[in-house]
Amino acid sequence: MPATSDHSARTAGYDNALFKSFKEHCHGTRVDTKTTVLYMLREEYPEYHVTETTKGLVSLLEFAEAGKAVAIHDSNRESFNATRVWRSVGERVEKKLHPGVLRDEFRFSRFQYIWEGKEFVVYYVEWKDMLDNPQRMFYVLHPRNDANIVDGHCTDTDELLLAVGKWTSLLHEEIWVFDNTHWEKSKELYKSIKGSSWDDVILDPEMKKNIIEDVQRFFDNQGLYSQFAVPWKRGIIFHGVPGNGKTVSIKALMSSLYDRVDHIPSLYVKTFRDRCNGEEYSIRQIFERARLSAPCLLIFEDLDSLVGDDVRSYFLNEVDGLESNEGILMIGSTNHLDRLDPAISKRPSRFDRKYHFKLPGEEQRGDYAEYWRKKLLKNDTIDFPEELCPIIAKLTDGFSFAYLKELFVMALLSLVRGHKGDDYEMIEAENEPETANEEKAACEANPSCKEEEEQTDTCQCAKTCNTCKKPLPQETAPEKLTMPTVDIPEHLVDNTLLKVIRQQIRILHAEMDNTKEEQLPGGNIMASGKGNLFAAQMQVLRMRRVQCC
Repeated sequence: MPATSDHSARTAGYDNALFKSFKEHCHGTRVDTKTTVLYMLREEYPEYHVTETTKGLVSLLEFAEAGKAVAIHDSNRESFNATRVWRSVGERVEKKLHPGVLRDEFRFSRFQYIWEGKEFVVYYVEWKDMLDNPQRMFYVLHPRNDANIVDGHCTDTDELLLAVGKWTSLLHEEIWVFDNTHWEKSKELYKSIKGSSWDDVILDPEMKKNIIEDVQRFFDNQGLYSQFAVPWKRGIIFHGVPGNGKTVSIKALMSSLYDRVDHIPSLYVKTFRDRCNGEEYSIRQIFERARLSAPCLLIFEDLDSLVGDDVRSYFLNEVDGLESNEGILMIGSTNHLDRLDPAISKRPSRFDRKYHFKLPGEEQRGDYAEYWRKKLLKNDTIDFPEELCPIIAKLTDGFSFAYLKELFVMALLSLVRGHKGDDYEMIEAENEPETANEEKAACEANPSCKEEEEQTDTCQCAKTCNTCKKPLPQETAPEKLTMPTVDIPEHLVDNTLLKVIRQQIRILHAEMDNTKEEQLPGGNIMASGKGNLFAAQMQVLRMRRVQCC
């Protein structure tokens, strides 16, 4: 690291007085901190040209950390404000072994900044005015001379900002994430999606193929859109019961687009919430960044929760592109398509393609079991023959992919803890369906039973009947979920994994049956309690059974 230059030493004397002025300002009545800081710097550094720029667009410190420049922090404790923060490093086991690192999260700090042989003084200042969003600004100072000031701007500073701005606009193993009113690059999200692959996504093959082609062809065919005079923009909606592949498909898309030769960036929106400037400001920030990043994938997860009635019109104006949205492919996901305003879900040229993620059928459940079998091929302690996959598929009727994952994780954890199939008392549970069937058969064979069924002592007119004196019918309890009867080949009857899986299916069935469901306006199901994740899919399953009967 180079020693502090004479140029840097000359500026050091200004610093204590400047920081003192800034602290006095922060403790007093103020209207515009941004302008105040700019004038404070100009007053304290009359021999320097001062340029103000936004951290979000010009990340000077990250540029230096990447080795593109040198930033030397003025460590005089009287001249900066920062929070000392501990962060872990490494992966998994390494995190436990490594003591971690300490970093400074600055609010006011000064740096000697060297880029391509040119020296600058850079201040980073962060504050929050009342009823305003946090501000994060850089102030770049460079000595004035007759040659480098053109139209009031410093040419040396502008060259630096152009280089840093271009670098900042690109992703470096990161994903853009919008949260807390501003965009930030997330290396953590990048790491989580980088290992994602379409090989890990179990869907109907035709639907999976269509999704991949739909997205890849959009980014491949800019010229075709132009040839037919069609705006190069699209919107897609993923909808369906929770836990059936929407999120994992989005992650696979993000990973596949990043792996292209022409990397396609992904922008992920967490929330529009902005208590200071309103959600309209956030929506504006989101689409401004998307236009700068285009071509790009813009993701709105839980779209129905993001776009409320109060901001719908503003959101649609941005979607329709009062400014150009060329090269932007939007994907919105929702568990409740019916809650989306028709202006979003049914209007052509907005979100004009929809993919329904349904509960997996028997074939997909078998594919998912096969996916886990292949993951466990190197594990010699688990006997998982290929013949088990179609059996598990039949036993898990009505399970979502999330529920199937829970089933395998619970079963494997049970084996890890040392449980064996013989540890479970399964005989009584297995005989319950047979007992119920025997009682039903005996009842059907008894004529008096049949006559009682045909008689009714309750009103059959309507639920709001006022014409007869019979009591209104009482709602019956939902049907208890039972494991389907499946023929098990004799050589698999004693398979430990199968025994454990069957027991875990019973446990999960009991969890579903104990789920409390509340009917909301519009016919939607909201679940509370332990079975929250699976209530909606169980409602679908029960409706399916009613239709079949």
